Amino acid sequence: MSEISCEDVLHEIEHLVDGELDADQAAHLEHHISACGSCFGHADFRRKLKEIVRIKCQGTDDTPEHLLMAVRERLHAEGMGQHPPGPQPQA
Repeated sequence: MSEISCEDVLHEIEHLVDGELDADQAAHLEHHISACGSCFGHADFRRKLKEIVRIKCQGTDDTPEHLLMAVRERLHAEGMGQHPPGPQPQA
């Protein structure tokens, strides 16, 4: 497989963490991530965040659907380097 850019990896991290890539794609991304400190940091953060959310949400099924959708949209937008509509954090 050809080299993959950090930008491409960042676009695919969510799919990788969620196990949505085929084995070849996942291995290709993991190879890049293992050699790139910046991408490793992003992937590690996403994995830890996913685990924290999973633990915190165990046993609760009363989360409003609109909140789940808002969180999913925000995570997707941030993974794509975009910002969803609404208030943005101040630097």
